Amino acid sequence: QTCSPARDPRGGYVAWGHSTLVGPFGQVLATTEHEETTIIAEIDYSQIDLRRTNLPLGKQKRGDLYQLVDIQRLKSQST
Repeated sequence: QTCSPARDPRGGYVAWGHSTLVGPFGQVLATTEHEETTIIAEIDYSQIDLRRTNLPLGKQKRGDLYQLVDIQRLKSQST
């Protein structure tokens, strides 16, 4: 889901509008124009599970190439 900020053509920054509802496979389910609009949709959580099964990112980590570092802990140890 992407939400656009309020659109004010007289402001210094003019938002594009077009808030969008996107499914777990990247398909656009609904989109809006420039005016204020509410999108209501049901979420099929089985689609999220299906995506996670088909794209198992957690199993593709290469810990031999990098490591996570806790910066806060390192800072507290050095003082």
